[in-house]
Amino acid sequence: MAEILSDDIQDIAVTAGEIVLENGGETYRAEDTVVHIATALGAKGASAFITPTVVIFSCMDEKGAHHTVMRRITKRSTNMLKLSQMNELSHRLVHRGKTSNPSQVRTLLRRIIDAKEYSASFLVLMGALSSAFFTFMIDGNVFDGAASFVIGALTRVFMICYATVLDGKNSFLLSLLSGALISLLSDVFGFLPLGITPALVLGGSIMQVVPGLAFVNGIRDVISGDLVSGGARLLEALMTATGLSIGSCFGVFLAGRL
Repeated sequence: MAEILSDDIQDIAVTAGEIVLENGGETYRAEDTVVHIATALGAKGASAFITPTVVIFSCMDEKGAHHTVMRRITKRSTNMLKLSQMNELSHRLVHRGKTSNPSQVRTLLRRIIDAKEYSASFLVLMGALSSAFFTFMIDGNVFDGAASFVIGALTRVFMICYATVLDGKNSFLLSLLSGALISLLSDVFGFLPLGITPALVLGGSIMQVVPGLAFVNGIRDVISGDLVSGGARLLEALMTATGLSIGSCFGVFLAGRL
């Protein structure tokens, strides 16, 4: 079989790292995936430097010439299915090694990228249910849970529309607007004569936009020694939490004006 070209190895490896980063994977996981796949395909001296916003990969060809490629990461979300599929593909490539066909590997990567997402209606339902059950966990009553269910659904609809219009960019603005929306709606429901406690409704509804995964990934990156990436993720989580706090305060202020 013909030797796999360095350009093919670089493109495949960097695309794999991009998939991991864009779907919520940790930095060390992305680096391991890139290096293992490149090494399995025949790269020598494979090395990767990855942050939440960029993938940089370097390797040597058969003649000892160095090759480096960089790819910018502009969007990040969470998709455990794609992470699982990428992990499985990585293990398969490591097992098969140089017998892999670059065209076939690209096709498999494209299938992961284009994998069917959950429907919008399913995401809205899950957002509503998670908000309701979080409210029950903090001692909310049935009416509190019902209010959180509605607010959770509306918040998820807003998040989907935001992602469609702005392609998921500017997470701070998203958290700011989400916090304001949830806070405002919680206070509006509190005006109803149903014994609803706005604070409990707010606490339960806001959980679906709290940056828990980003914070955990940041901690794991720091523990793994990726101080730059870990610090960046922790800062991103802090900015998201700050946006939620400011938005929530604005919602309370606006509700008080009604």
